[in-house]
Amino acid sequence: MTTRTKPIAGSPLRAQLCSIENANRLAVQVADDVASDTAVVRTGNPDQPFRVVLANCVGDAQVISRTVRCSRSAE
Repeated sequence: MTTRTKPIAGSPLRAQLCSIENANRLAVQVADDVASDTAVVRTGNPDQPFRVVLANCVGDAQVISRTVRCSRSAE
């Protein structure tokens, strides 16, 4: 399922890098790296339509998805 605000002008690689799917993958990686929840927000900027931010820094931004980091239990 692909959701975009407007078609991305330029190369197919740019369109892939600016996709919601890529933003969600990045959000998971960031959540793991910083051990905190993340959110993907819509920016309104056609050059960077989505941005990954820490969930506690979302503010008034339009949240598209949220990644909740689950703590791993001790083995």
